[in-house]
Amino acid sequence: MRGRGGPRAIVPVDEPFRVNDRIRVPEVRVILEDDDGNEENLGVMPTYQARRLAEERDLDLVEVAPQAQPPVCKVMDYGRFKYSLERKQREAHRAGRAGRAASEMKDVQLSPRIDDHDLQVKVDRALEFLTDGHPVRMVVRFLGRDMRHPENGMRALQTALDALGKEIAIRVDQAPRMEGRQLFALVRVDKGARARTDKPADEKTGADGETNETDSPMVALDTPSEATGPVAVVPVVAPEPIAESAEPVATA
Repeated sequence: MRGRGGPRAIVPVDEPFRVNDRIRVPEVRVILEDDDGNEENLGVMPTYQARRLAEERDLDLVEVAPQAQPPVCKVMDYGRFKYSLERKQREAHRAGRAGRAASEMKDVQLSPRIDDHDLQVKVDRALEFLTDGHPVRMVVRFLGRDMRHPENGMRALQTALDALGKEIAIRVDQAPRMEGRQLFALVRVDKGARARTDKPADEKTGADGETNETDSPMVALDTPSEATGPVAVVPVVAPEPIAESAEPVATA
């Protein structure tokens, strides 16, 4: 802001708005903005008169809509306006960056021979990603002879999904699937299931006073349904082990 009657501030030529003497059109539509952000339309007037009006109020004349006929100018504190604009741009940039980070896929690696302690560590890591808003791909890698017993990898993956389902409502976007030497499933937080499970206490208790809940973790499967229909929520069931083929019997 300039002092009353003082020299005009020099506005760099790369500024996004034309200000004060850089406004060269003969007339403009003038909007007066007060300290509270309220605006008053003063109508169309010669540009020199609009500049004089801004000077009398110790403010700046800022061209905000150069394509309008005539161009629209605001009488305002340009320094404060520019600061507010830059702050909004920074906030939008941070929000966009946070949104991109939240949608980033995270992988959690498992082994068909993983022990209980390591499995819990992996589950905790996946839970951390999920609560931060990331989709998580649970991956089981088969090395060497692991391929002879794929049921071990399925069991490890299913155990991890069961453990996650006990901690947080999850949606299985991609059911367990084998690709090459990898078995994977894609999961994310199921906000809809969380809302559906938030029921009053009397709805969760049967007429005999016993609860209607099961011990099985609840996981939403992303199955085809009507566009407006709810997504089914089903308990995770451990798969049947894959039977090993019998050794060939030698014949005489």
